[in-house]
Amino acid sequence: MVQKKHIPFKIKGITVAITNMEAMLNFYSSVFGTEFKALDQYSSTLYSGTWGGMDILFCPATVAGNTAVQNRHQFDLLVNDVNEFLRLALSHGAQQMGEVSETGNGKTVGIYDPDGNSMVIIESKNS
Repeated sequence: MVQKKHIPFKIKGITVAITNMEAMLNFYSSVFGTEFKALDQYSSTLYSGTWGGMDILFCPATVAGNTAVQNRHQFDLLVNDVNEFLRLALSHGAQQMGEVSETGNGKTVGIYDPDGNSMVIIESKNS
C-alpha cells in the first residue's frame, strides 16, 4: 500500500448559513451558552461566537448564497445526560427525530435545531 502524505490541520471554526437568525441565536445562546457578537459585514449583520471550543459564525443564508433546504452536515455532540439536554433543546425550538435509543454503550437521540440542521446527541457510558 502506498502511503499518502497529508498536511496536519485543526478545525478552527465553522460558518453556518442561517435562515431564521433570531430563533437560531436564541437556541444556541440558551442551549449551549454561546455568546454572540454582531458584525456588520457584506451589507448585513453576521454573528460570531464560540461553540464547543470552536469559532462559529452565523451568516444570513441570503448573504452566503445558500439555497439548500436541508443541512449538508451533521454534528455528533457528547453530553452528560441525553434526557436533560433534550428537554432544554426542545424548550428552545429544537425538534426531536425519533425516540431516545439506549444500548449497552449509552443513549442517543437526534434533533433538528430551529433552522433544520440535524445533530445526534450522545450520552456515552465510556466517556
